Amino acid sequence: YTSGMASMSSLMAILGGLDMLDTSISPLAGGTSHPATETLVASLQNTPYDTGLDLASFLPITEHFREVRRKYRQFESDFTGVDAEILTSQIPGGMLSNLAAQLTEQNALDRMREVLEEVPRVREDMGYPPLVTPTSQIVGTQATLNVLTGERYKVITSETKNYFLGLYGRAPGPVARDIMARAIGDEEPIKTRPADQLDSELDTVAKDLPSSATSIEDRLSFILFPAIARDFFEAREKGDLTPEPLEATLAKGPAVAGELHLAPVEFNITVHGETYHVKVSGSGRQTDGRKPYYIRVNDRLQEVSLEPIREILAGVPEASHAGTGATPKRPRPSKPGDVAPPMPGRVVKILAAVGDQVKAGDPLLIIEAMKMESQVPAPIDGNVSAIFASEGDNVKTDETVIQLE
Repeated sequence: YTSGMASMSSLMAILGGLDMLDTSISPLAGGTSHPATETLVASLQNTPYDTGLDLASFLPITEHFREVRRKYRQFESDFTGVDAEILTSQIPGGMLSNLAAQLTEQNALDRMREVLEEVPRVREDMGYPPLVTPTSQIVGTQATLNVLTGERYKVITSETKNYFLGLYGRAPGPVARDIMARAIGDEEPIKTRPADQLDSELDTVAKDLPSSATSIEDRLSFILFPAIARDFFEAREKGDLTPEPLEATLAKGPAVAGELHLAPVEFNITVHGETYHVKVSGSGRQTDGRKPYYIRVNDRLQEVSLEPIREILAGVPEASHAGTGATPKRPRPSKPGDVAPPMPGRVVKILAAVGDQVKAGDPLLIIEAMKMESQVPAPIDGNVSAIFASEGDNVKTDETVIQLE
């Protein structure tokens, strides 16, 4: 429904002989979703295309999902409503909502317009692949990287490289040869059917799975998202899969003696004479001693990371302790040989060891960000003198992960 034309298009398709149509219950309809079921049912009443469905029967379903959606309102985006510009940019709704999620994850939702302008340029470079899964994800993520890193193709995802190698099939149109050379180097694109290049992963991946991960769903999760899946399996085995609260609870009235004090979730904060309206919208899972919180500052969604130094049990001022699980801080990049990731992400694999001699451009590590893997190259020729991260660690752009001398 991104363009605002879905209901009209659906009706014309029905009049043209359509047999089946996907719709969505009204609280979850519109925007990047489907047209509302109730709307089309009502529109077709007393016509040759009457569905025979009773509108009143939808009321309890509507009420249920209205409450469900309200619980997830902190994840709503300004870019998932009707946007008539899509009629000219041709970016499908599913891709648009995915881009919004990626940029929110990188605390860069305000750069959506730049990404939308970059998408058609990347698509042209790649020979105009269709903007449907999976190539829409490949194009969208590469466009996002081009914008966030400040340099086009400074970071090239593994999937972009595989696309140029022909592993997603033949490009519909001519590709940009300079970009292709930058992505694949001296490697030759395949000449055969891509599926013929695949090994059977389903059985071989079993040896890398934790003992508790035995179902086919676990294997597929691990193949698709190995780092995220491994964390999930470990947390599930320990019994640590506690859902995050979807709605913040506000304190009502003064606390009585012995009651735990509730932390504020919406407040004004004044810094150097400037007042900011802050609302805590949600939080993520703690890793490496840090926990991400999603806050709105003057109605702009941002992510902040908190690393406890000293904690106090709510309502019991005497019961305090030092924060646990914090990892030593990594040094900030200050020299040409200090290698930092181009964006926040998780270390999937370290490709170098202390003492290795590398050349500029050699891949040093692979990070996973926005559900895509990217290689981080050496910025200079040199020797690996130190490595400040391990596989599975979360790293940020202001942290040196590998040091070259």
